[in-house]
Amino acid sequence: MLINCLNRGVHTGLFVQTRNLHCVTTLAKKAVKKPGKGKKVEEDEVVEIVDLNSYIQRATAAFEKSTELHKKRLNELKAGTSNPTIFDKLKVGKENFKFTDVATTSMKGRNNLLVTVFDPKDTKSVISTILAAGLNLNPERIPNNVQQLKVALPPPTTETRKQSCKLLKDVFEEYKNSANKNSLGHIRAEVLKELKTIDKKNDSVKKVIQDLEKIHKDYTSKLQEALKQAEKSVLG
Repeated sequence: MLINCLNRGVHTGLFVQTRNLHCVTTLAKKAVKKPGKGKKVEEDEVVEIVDLNSYIQRATAAFEKSTELHKKRLNELKAGTSNPTIFDKLKVGKENFKFTDVATTSMKGRNNLLVTVFDPKDTKSVISTILAAGLNLNPERIPNNVQQLKVALPPPTTETRKQSCKLLKDVFEEYKNSANKNSLGHIRAEVLKELKTIDKKNDSVKKVIQDLEKIHKDYTSKLQEALKQAEKSVLG
């Protein structure tokens, strides 16, 4: 049973469990104690305060995080091979060191990457790692500097642009509706599941569900707009 908590006053003698401030409704539950032999059944009423507004606040924060992660992934793909972080996930040598533990990468002009190896003895391993990564990139030693490598970036072609757009669409679908915990669809489903355990027929809960659907639609539009801009940037 849902009761408007603003009209209840003080619940003297009741156990009140508060989830959040700005109380909108309370969910009243009754817990029945089993009587001992020869004793009457006693009922203890437990009133649990449920802040329906908090569900919208939590969903909005999660949707916002999702759009930020989506935008970050799109930017990484737009940069393609010119992204200085392109080697960061690679493993170097037999010890499988993280690439970032043995070297750092930066841009050198518009068409080259500059890889600086921290220890000269790791230079050969870094070269082998980049060649084996399947990125179609060829690191070359800089004369008189055993710790630096220049990696020339190939110019984009029609085919590579199309492939990049496909990858952008895949990222969009992942953050729109997938099993990814940061996808808009997953977030929406989890919040709806919680709301429907309260009382989905109650007018207050219905209103919150309607608000959630509207916010979800708005953030989906934001994802679509970000994809559109990223594709435009890639295609030129």
